[in-house]
Amino acid sequence: MIGILTGLLSGFLWGVNNLLISLGYTHIPFAIMNREDSLLWFFGIPLACVALTDSAAAISLLLLNIGRGLFSRIRKSFCTRAGVIICFAALLGGPIGQSSYVMGIALAGPASALLLSSLYPIVGCLLASFWLKQPITKRMWIGICLSVVGGILVGYSPGQSLSDTFYMGVIFSLLAALCWGSESVVAVYGMQHILPDIAITIRECVSAITLWVAILPFVRGYTAIPSICSEKEALLFFLFAGIAAGISYLLWYRANNTIGCAKGMATNITYIIWGCLLTYIWGDSSEITVSMLIGCTCVIIGVLLVTVNPSELIEKTKE
Repeated sequence: MIGILTGLLSGFLWGVNNLLISLGYTHIPFAIMNREDSLLWFFGIPLACVALTDSAAAISLLLLNIGRGLFSRIRKSFCTRAGVIICFAALLGGPIGQSSYVMGIALAGPASALLLSSLYPIVGCLLASFWLKQPITKRMWIGICLSVVGGILVGYSPGQSLSDTFYMGVIFSLLAALCWGSESVVAVYGMQHILPDIAITIRECVSAITLWVAILPFVRGYTAIPSICSEKEALLFFLFAGIAAGISYLLWYRANNTIGCAKGMATNITYIIWGCLLTYIWGDSSEITVSMLIGCTCVIIGVLLVTVNPSELIEKTKE
């Protein structure tokens, strides 16, 4: 039960992270940016925001674990086999996965990128079943698929016109789903010999450093940093988004390690519900559509199917 609650809380905090990022993005002074510089406009600015949030997540997790006396274990873990595996998971989920998602948004549109990237639980469960040998019942598969359908309905946007770059955006969005689903499985494999708290700290540090060193220079991301930092509200939103993301990832890693990838991802995908609710309350969302309500209902039912075993409840009731 604790593992399920941990996964649900990770989903809530990821919804908070998405809200804060969207609010921060609206405060960036785009007027001083050059719209004709498509590389900067579509990739540099979004990835600069990702680098800032990942950095805030890494620093907050480092400070937390330094306070707990775990810094020496984190440093030593980098040189172990488990640490290398976690670094690989970090590259999959952070720089590669996040960059692919941003490219999917730029090339295919936000709605399509959200729909396709939300397939990541299916990818993760398939890999967990074959690689980690984690049992996934028919009931759990139905719940996972129902949650994914719910995510698709939430992001469904009828009447969207297809751009010339749409299909390339589809490829990048699917790559993001593949990377995010793979990350959870690779991370769980690495956490067989390393604590989740240490693993996620390594993950965020590697992701942030790689974004700053290997990604931003090629998309002119450094050009956007002064503009973002010049706006105090935007910077604060991204920093708090990073802290929320760091804690969310910490709880997600703990949940995956405790209750398995299927249940961990099923509870985490509730961020779709929280994202809709929080955006409606504090964001710019004008209405909650019928497809959103149906989608959120599908996610809730799917999560219940994955996490709750009816036969176990009946036995406990009899007792």
